[in-house]
Amino acid sequence: MHNVKYGRALVALALSCLAYTVPAAAGPSDYVVTPIVEEGEREIDFKAGTRKLRDGTRESAWSIGLGYGATSWWFTELYAKWHHEPGAPSAFDAWEWENKFQLTETGKYPVDVGFLLEIERPKDRSEGYEYKWGPLLQSEFGLWQANLNLLI
Repeated sequence: MHNVKYGRALVALALSCLAYTVPAAAGPSDYVVTPIVEEGEREIDFKAGTRKLRDGTRESAWSIGLGYGATSWWFTELYAKWHHEPGAPSAFDAWEWENKFQLTETGKYPVDVGFLLEIERPKDRSEGYEYKWGPLLQSEFGLWQANLNLLI
């Protein structure tokens, strides 16, 4: 009975987050995050991307990160980020600290649940800090895997 209540609470949390969603505005090097954490995992993560703007010019971004699975439920990663806007040279843009928390045991429930917290400090500190947080959901349907990041 406890598992049913816990599962219902997770579904209620996910649905309440949907009520506060806005259209996604992902950057050129953003990606989907999974809620699964592996203790002891070491990672070098390189992300790069570009997108065409409405005026036909391109914006690009890339980053490199070093990550570590500190516990069976916490993965932490530090990124250095660069950005290129049309008409400007590529330049170092920010430091980002990403923390992923696995909240359910992998495969124990129909949906694996995690939580993401990112803190970004831009090179130009007058821009202020940027925070990104929210639940990470993952489920498997036979050969298919579905992920949903509800990030604010």
